Amino acid sequence: MNKYLLLSIIIIAFYSCMSTREINYFQKPAEDIPNYADTVGYQEYKLQRGDYLSIRLYSVRPEDVELYNDRNQNNTGDNASDNSYARLYLYLVEEDGNIDYPYLGKIEVLGKSTRELKYDLEDKFKEVAKYCSVDVRLANKTISIIGESGSKRINLPTEKITIFQVLAMSGDLTEYSDRTKIKIVRQTENGTVVKDFDVRTKTIINSEFYYLQPNDVVYVQHNFAKYFGVNKFTSVMSATFATVSFGMMLYSVSDRVKKGIDSGKNKPID
Repeated sequence: MNKYLLLSIIIIAFYSCMSTREINYFQKPAEDIPNYADTVGYQEYKLQRGDYLSIRLYSVRPEDVELYNDRNQNNTGDNASDNSYARLYLYLVEEDGNIDYPYLGKIEVLGKSTRELKYDLEDKFKEVAKYCSVDVRLANKTISIIGESGSKRINLPTEKITIFQVLAMSGDLTEYSDRTKIKIVRQTENGTVVKDFDVRTKTIINSEFYYLQPNDVVYVQHNFAKYFGVNKFTSVMSATFATVSFGMMLYSVSDRVKKGIDSGKNKPID
């Protein structure tokens, strides 16, 4: 029993030891590392209900578009910032899929990209200003990360961003992060979608998991080593020998106590 106990402790300790294969990125596909198909790549984000938009008009004749631009919009700092004050000067995509634009009324935007909406608005303003340019930005450009890597909300510098760029901005995954089971939770018009993937493989590039979208939630699970709190060879050996030494000490004490009891039983009674 003692041999089996010692063997079990050593196996568990070494199993919890982290290896470069469990941590490194851009590894070649193998038996334990998946090979993802090369998909269509980046797809522009499509506007959804509840999104906030920053819309501003520019013209060689500012007086032509001054009526459509809120002067206070410049005081919010970043026109596309997502905070309670800035939202006073942003346009909400309502439940009917429209935004309510001053003097133009309801404009359908649901399912369009910001680039497509820009072109639509420029067409609408041709009669107002001959040389007019429209700047459309998504205000709620954020991605949330939860789980083993902590809880963070990242403001995206652009809508086109990869999983590795997000990990870099969040401070990368910890040693206890399970890189084989990263999850992306994404809201779509058809409901919530959860995608599982292994971030270690180099074939993740240009796969369906490579590009993230605004409002995505990245969930990182902890790995097996988290339970034991060991991730390096030296700490594994220290934990193993400490456990074995403690077990041997208990065995020695119990053995002496047993011998003492046996000797007392065998002692002749006067």
